[in-house]
Amino acid sequence: MQLKQYSADTPRQTLLADAEQILKSIPKWETGKTHYEHTKNATKTFHDTIGDNYWCARHSVLKDLPLDKFKTAIIGTTEVGFTHSDHELHYVHEIESVEVRNVKKYDDNGWSYTIHAVYNFGFPLNKRSFNELVHVFVSNDKALVVSVPIAGEVEGVLGSYVSVEEIKWDGDTVEWTMATTSKAGGNIPDWVTKLSIGGAIAKDVPNVIAYIESNEYLVHVG
Repeated sequence: MQLKQYSADTPRQTLLADAEQILKSIPKWETGKTHYEHTKNATKTFHDTIGDNYWCARHSVLKDLPLDKFKTAIIGTTEVGFTHSDHELHYVHEIESVEVRNVKKYDDNGWSYTIHAVYNFGFPLNKRSFNELVHVFVSNDKALVVSVPIAGEVEGVLGSYVSVEEIKWDGDTVEWTMATTSKAGGNIPDWVTKLSIGGAIAKDVPNVIAYIESNEYLVHVG
């Protein structure tokens, strides 16, 4: 996968094959810092340069959590207001707003949609706009969420990212892996992104756990 602008009509199976290739390669990447090492949510990070893109990944094995709520928070549903990206708004605190559009369902029990998201990283940085195509793949014991940049409107500075997120569950245990490459845009140099991205994606782990146990958790009825 490359950090580039994709077509909103990019074939679903192409994205799936590319995402699975990224996931299989992560064990060969250079090992980075382990975050929350002395807690039950220890999160290992990895990094590599693929083509011209710097990738960072995290991996966690989680136990003793409300599995159904966790799965729903990561997978989401096809209903606008309850998608993966709608849940993400509640645990990625830099996201100021997200608009979900163009939901499509597929015969493989998965779906896709597009988003326009605005991130606020605080003063003195300008807000960042991200326009993404999101594909969700679900099977009996795992799910995969793939996001790639597409064309769209810009509020503030245009940023872009590619992300691959996989959860696998067995009994009360969840294996959670996420890999991403991104450009913040504007005047933020790439070396700053490289220094910060590992910690940024690692904090999603405790943030999600706190979210599913909070009153902000989006309960889908219907």
